[in-house]
Amino acid sequence: MKKIIIILSSIVLILVASLFGAYLYITHPSEEHELKNFSFKLPDGFECIDYTVNYSGTYKFWGETIFIRDIDTNCDLETVKDYVYRISEDVKFEKLEGYPYDGYYCTAKPVFGDENDEKSLQIGYILGTDTNYFNIYCDCTPLKAKIIKPVLAKIAKTVKYTSDFRLADKPDVYDCEYLSVYTGSKYYCYEHETYSSAKSDYILYLDERYANTDDFHKINYPFLEIKVYDNGKSPVDLADDVYNGFLETEDSVKDTRPDGFYDEVTRDQLDMFGLKCELVHSVMDKYNCFDYYFFNNGKYTYRIEASYCKDIDEADVKEMLDGITIKETVQK
Repeated sequence: MKKIIIILSSIVLILVASLFGAYLYITHPSEEHELKNFSFKLPDGFECIDYTVNYSGTYKFWGETIFIRDIDTNCDLETVKDYVYRISEDVKFEKLEGYPYDGYYCTAKPVFGDENDEKSLQIGYILGTDTNYFNIYCDCTPLKAKIIKPVLAKIAKTVKYTSDFRLADKPDVYDCEYLSVYTGSKYYCYEHETYSSAKSDYILYLDERYANTDDFHKINYPFLEIKVYDNGKSPVDLADDVYNGFLETEDSVKDTRPDGFYDEVTRDQLDMFGLKCELVHSVMDKYNCFDYYFFNNGKYTYRIEASYCKDIDEADVKEMLDGITIKETVQK
């Protein structure tokens, strides 16, 4: 009898050890992965079902879908967590301690979930630095959340910020051969990659917006979009195309929206940056304003679009535009 008990005990111990080993295998982060601004480790139990280079990945684990994304934005942690969960219900935040970066553990009712759906809980971690954030989350049942939460926590603790960008090191001036933009500490200029297929269209594409804000509104507005062309496009033709596009939109909706889509559309000329400039101005919904500036300098044509909210952002837009210096160019 004693021998049987010893054998059974040994079997139980082997089974427990095997289960524990299997649990460690599928939950211990071991395989290195990367997004644009972060590296992190995933357990072998995670199956990748979709991956968007630099920005997101979708995985299967324990029968549930795990979403991982790189949030590259222009606001602080307190604002981004509220912005991400702004339309969720029953949101709760728990400040992280012992993690590589400041962040929160978040629980909420899934935004698009059916109230009768068993997956009645979203759990996730958001953490990061310098306006870049790592976000991992999952929609699941409250019971499964007890199993999945520790795994997500392990992954979050492996996160490393790999970006070269640091707010503290951000230059006050963005400078290139076509122009310079004084941003100071308040704004940030971002250059979009110009792919070969687009080079016949524009040779420079910049965005300027707030560098780091604690205001929801300032995440999206105001901003400048700056493009430089070297394909002989005329400022007058470019401005006319935009202006006529607005008029065509108004004409296309006249049967369903007698009052029109835009409250105001105007075409004008002015001196700006020491150059003759074509201007198109529009207002939509009495609040959203769009100004388009077109001008030549040497062989280059410039297009600057300012998007802002009426009676709120005008001072910011003026400050941003005043910070732009168009450089002298040599006709080649």
